[in-house]
Amino acid sequence: MNITISQIEALRSVARTGSFTRAARSLRVTQPAVSQQIAALQRALGVQLIEIVRNRPVLTDAGRFVAERAEMVSRELDRLVRETADYRHAERGSLDLAATLTVGNYLLPKVLAGFMRDRPKIVPRVDVVNTTAVARLVRDGDVHLGLVEGRIDDEAFTICPFARDRMALVVPVRGHPFSKRASVRAEELDGIAFVSRERGSGTRDLGYELLLERGVRPNLVIELPGGEAIARAVEAGLGLAILSERVVERALAMKTVRIIPVSDLVLDRVFSLVHLRDRTLPPLARAFGEYLCNDHDAGAFDA
Repeated sequence: MNITISQIEALRSVARTGSFTRAARSLRVTQPAVSQQIAALQRALGVQLIEIVRNRPVLTDAGRFVAERAEMVSRELDRLVRETADYRHAERGSLDLAATLTVGNYLLPKVLAGFMRDRPKIVPRVDVVNTTAVARLVRDGDVHLGLVEGRIDDEAFTICPFARDRMALVVPVRGHPFSKRASVRAEELDGIAFVSRERGSGTRDLGYELLLERGVRPNLVIELPGGEAIARAVEAGLGLAILSERVVERALAMKTVRIIPVSDLVLDRVFSLVHLRDRTLPPLARAFGEYLCNDHDAGAFDA
């Protein structure tokens, strides 16, 4: 069964105007063309839709039934056109993202609020995982974009830095030899008890791994899956940590931890947007990437 939009529109127009001539005029086609479309629709459906009464087309019961459904089809087609235009202009659809814990928990809500202000019809879907898992989700095509705090050394990805982040050594406010120090040197951290994120975390890559690169070997006493848990472990005296200042804002406000610089280490880092270089982004993902990397105030997302 082959039914065309032209056939449906012909029936709708005849039903609305009560005339082949007026229907042809409204559709900007010839009267025979309207008659041919109606005849083809009747053959496709196997029912008579119109009968001629006193030289005028009158819908049969089947014709009224089909015409009512044709109105519904036409409304759905109009909706499809509108929604496709919204999709094309990045105003509708699903925005599929993966973000690392620091970005996802402390930065992404603000970013999405700004992006969605003029796009209320979009639906963000976010996986919050570590840097390694973000890279895997993007590579496997499960999400279009990843937001990371760590390094991804892979030529398959396009990487766009979009914000800076300040990292610092986090110490308890009392009970530790460093609690009252204004700063420390990297070598002083050798053998000191540390609490860290799991392997594959961008926070660990920059902090704990950076110390190892300098020949400094902290005593890693426990790995925890999130910054809040690590901050609480520092409060409890389990060890020190290197964390984003964003993560310890609550603990700093409550004065349960302090942050002190490591004088001979640069711990600042950037947050980056990543996507596969050879994969075409859908309009909404492309618009989000442009907003994040180009359109927003350069300092808006910085710590």
